Amino acid sequence: MTFTGYSINGVVLNEGHNGWRILRDGTNTQGGVTNTLSKVNAPLRGGYIPAPHTFGEQIIVLQMRTPRTRLDDLLNLADSAKTLTRDDDATKVLRVELLSAIPSSDMPFDSQFDVTITLSAYDGVWRDATAVDVGPVTIASTPQTITLLSGISAPVQDGLIFLGGVFGQFVLKDAGGSWLKTTQAWPGTSTTGLLYNGDTGQAFKSNTSDPFTPIADMSQYIDVSGNGGFKLTPQIVSGNPAVRQVSLSLTTTTQSGVTLKVRAKSAYRMN
Repeated sequence: MTFTGYSINGVVLNEGHNGWRILRDGTNTQGGVTNTLSKVNAPLRGGYIPAPHTFGEQIIVLQMRTPRTRLDDLLNLADSAKTLTRDDDATKVLRVELLSAIPSSDMPFDSQFDVTITLSAYDGVWRDATAVDVGPVTIASTPQTITLLSGISAPVQDGLIFLGGVFGQFVLKDAGGSWLKTTQAWPGTSTTGLLYNGDTGQAFKSNTSDPFTPIADMSQYIDVSGNGGFKLTPQIVSGNPAVRQVSLSLTTTTQSGVTLKVRAKSAYRMN
């Protein structure tokens, strides 16, 4: 297998023997699975009630070698690190920040330095570089099941959820255990709807013609599950771990011209 390397902020790190190079094919970006669990004790109940989990931070270590003349450039690039991509698949991105970049050599005036760059992938997952839109899905019954984002392997916590039309109130449940619901009847029309931003936990009024552009804050109309809020969580389909998708259940008071639309960047375990 040919090792292609990584890029920080789109800048290639593996330039070859006359420039920067990654020393080992085994440089670690395979974080595996680290979950942060929320355990809720209930009166008169043994054990605990599991809440939706979140992924933990993952640490990436890059072992680099650089000519002395390029050392400052490499350290400055590491210090400004925002994204890490694989050179053989630029469609997936890790959002990172620098923990340390430590150069070493046998002698102070060596012509080459080895540099250990340690990055925090604070999302704990690879993300698609671009978001995809799902829908609009027409809501014709209640509850209605909606499946989306096939192939993902990690929860998406910052998706945009838009429900348009005259739906009254709604409860949106993710198969992973998180939920989003209204706290009072929504004063919607056929041309407006409620937009939920999973990144901030806020809700807004927006138009069906431009659903992901917020108009006015309407956060008082929603309630969200704890432990990280509403998530789009992959579920194994028919017992096959290679086949995964998100499954949502939506219950609305009415279904008068109601549509659901989702915008999200898929998430993948670090493997």
